[in-house]
Amino acid sequence: MPRHPSSSDKPATTPDSPYLPLEMFDNEDYDCRTPDDWLALGRCEGSHQKPIPAKALLPKDDGITSDDPRSPSLEYCWHLVGVLDYSKEKCQYLVEKVHQNSKETDQKGNLNSICPTNPDIKHWIPRIRLYFCAEDPRIFVERIQFALRYRKNAEALCLYRLSVLCMPSCPGSPSLSTDSLQQIKRLVLSTPGLRPKIFVQSTYVGELEMETKLGYDRTMNRMTSDKYVMNNPRKFSQITLPKKESANVPQKGTVSWTLPGSLFPVIHLQYPLISF
Repeated sequence: MPRHPSSSDKPATTPDSPYLPLEMFDNEDYDCRTPDDWLALGRCEGSHQKPIPAKALLPKDDGITSDDPRSPSLEYCWHLVGVLDYSKEKCQYLVEKVHQNSKETDQKGNLNSICPTNPDIKHWIPRIRLYFCAEDPRIFVERIQFALRYRKNAEALCLYRLSVLCMPSCPGSPSLSTDSLQQIKRLVLSTPGLRPKIFVQSTYVGELEMETKLGYDRTMNRMTSDKYVMNNPRKFSQITLPKKESANVPQKGTVSWTLPGSLFPVIHLQYPLISF
């Protein structure tokens, strides 16, 4: 959601401002019911679908329209709503605002009956912006914290990788030697299963050589970038280095796998391509 800082705050275009939608990182494992189960709470025999009481993060002023939900012109707050429907294509719920200060709500804000403020205005919203009154609020808070944490990590990783990709290749930086490149090409073309006509064509071989050089240059840039960031943490405070996962060393150098004799020739031909 867009932020509305005061005059003493920093501009909203700082690098720390989130730009990825929060619903991309929503974890559905926190949901105690499926969308059909939530809507089933409002179904009664002999009557139509009734709205499900909930709270949703919606724009304060319905008169301000914008195609972009993150537009700075929109200011959001939590409203009491009634859930009407669910779209499997958009993975969003259809809600409408209800009166918050009327006889339809008790002192705790719980809905006794649904009375929409404006039946003509309805909103499609993702699940991360919708809190059902029948769910545990503590679990819903954990759900939002999970999405915020993963979005922060994803944006930090995007900035890190973009910084590495945009680094120019310095004249003095190490590059892949011609002898090493020729040895890689010779090993690839001499491997059984990797010698069809498509690999022999000079056009494809040239493209693979360019990709190999580019991958080598990016690896050297990443190593150089990591070194500078680690030695100058204050200067590069906006860049977060990704955590290096420790590799699990197997106890044995072989894999115990029972292969039927009839499949051995097929697997033998595919193995060089799979293990390359």
